[in-house]
Amino acid sequence: MILDNFNNGLELFLDKLYTEKNLSKATITSYKADLKKFIIFLKDNKKNTLTCSYITISKWIVFLNKSNYEDSSLIRKLSVIKQFFQFLFLENYRKDDPSVKIIIPKKKFSLPKALDEKDINILFKYLYKNKNSFKNYQVLVLTELLYATGLRVSELVSLKVSAITEKFDHIYVKGKGNKERVLPLSDLLQNMLKNYIKNPNFIKFKKNITGDMWLFPSRKKNISRQSYFLKLKNVALKAGLDPSIISPHVIRHAFASHMLKNGADLKVIQYFLGHEDISTVQIYTHVNQKETIKAIEKHPISKALPKS
Repeated sequence: MILDNFNNGLELFLDKLYTEKNLSKATITSYKADLKKFIIFLKDNKKNTLTCSYITISKWIVFLNKSNYEDSSLIRKLSVIKQFFQFLFLENYRKDDPSVKIIIPKKKFSLPKALDEKDINILFKYLYKNKNSFKNYQVLVLTELLYATGLRVSELVSLKVSAITEKFDHIYVKGKGNKERVLPLSDLLQNMLKNYIKNPNFIKFKKNITGDMWLFPSRKKNISRQSYFLKLKNVALKAGLDPSIISPHVIRHAFASHMLKNGADLKVIQYFLGHEDISTVQIYTHVNQKETIKAIEKHPISKALPKS
């Protein structure tokens, strides 16, 4: 088989990932950007995806290492190169796989940032005190829903009004790979959402939209991830918290960590978070083990223990 050009191979490869591996659109977009940068590098070295060798790929790896990428970004960039050349080889576009010798470094284990319940209370205290404007009220509802369900921020801002059940007791969430899960809503959230969609400012948005509408509308479409991220940082600053430790992702971690701390089963947390593999969720046990160690060290009994 002859590959007409790089873009042909790229689109075929990405389509295969999307249809067979159920990767999210965000991941596909990142892979596409990574591969396009790689092809530019190949062109600069007078090579292409069919003629490059392991030596050329090694030069690319050296270039990446010099660029000071985060470990997670570097691992992703190397991983997609390996997957792409494996695809070209298996689909008979190439007679060999020049990436076969590439070793992907293991991702360093790191504990997720977690807010304690005291910080969460400070955040919500400020939000409830300053909910008079619709913009602040919207941030309050977003944050309550995030902390109560542990949604990914992309899932949160993409919710439609129709995602809420008729009784307001559950919400349908479409996650990675278009997999759907149904999450229960507390009485507090049920009442909050009922009042929210009756808000005159929300109804103003509704007048300009036919059919299903975004649960968190903005001027043009729905509120963006970046917009919510910045608004949350601003709220943290005004609430007297360090904005560098506050983000939608950190609140998602806080949901999982606090659920575990209060006795929730790991499989329940796994379902809420939308993780396929429970090992991904087990990182939260390390967060709470760390808290446990701190508590033990402060306990009077620790003074009687022999030092190792």
